[in-house]
Amino acid sequence: MAILTPNDLEIFLGKTFTNAQEDAAQTIIASLEAELSYFLNRPLGAVVYSDELHRLERNQRQIFLRHAPVHEVTEISIGLAGEEVEQNVAHFDVYSWGIDNVRIAGQGYRALITYTAGMTSDDTVALERVLYSASSREMGKFLIDAQGLERLRVEGTEYRFLDSGEGGFTQAELNSVKRFRRRVLL
Repeated sequence: MAILTPNDLEIFLGKTFTNAQEDAAQTIIASLEAELSYFLNRPLGAVVYSDELHRLERNQRQIFLRHAPVHEVTEISIGLAGEEVEQNVAHFDVYSWGIDNVRIAGQGYRALITYTAGMTSDDTVALERVLYSASSREMGKFLIDAQGLERLRVEGTEYRFLDSGEGGFTQAELNSVKRFRRRVLL
């Protein structure tokens, strides 16, 4: 799911892009969103995960899903390997972290779960600011063809590029979205 589009960036910069500039904007936005997703250790939008395998233990009551927050669980199958039986999702309690109200009586059972998880639209609104900042900085470099420059003076106007002309997010931008970072214990 794209948080920003080239059209959003055009409006933010107050500029109309040519086809080549629009293609560049799309590439810049996609790479920055992928970088942000990697940094946060979670997808930026809702993603469907199919047949996620969980090995179950006797007396287990909860299943912690690998991706969160969980928006919806669409299918649960529980049983021995190769003999899983589809369950009624309404019989379980679904939370943002996973599934509760599971009752496992035997050993060797497993669960196959299909669900949708990812950041909510409320969370992604908070990410827009850093994406606008980084993408407009990157697009500005592209528009004036100043890749790698720290400073440019043209006709009495001076442009300064943050981080010595390096691309991507600044440390301050990453620190501002750190609260959304997903920590995984292994």
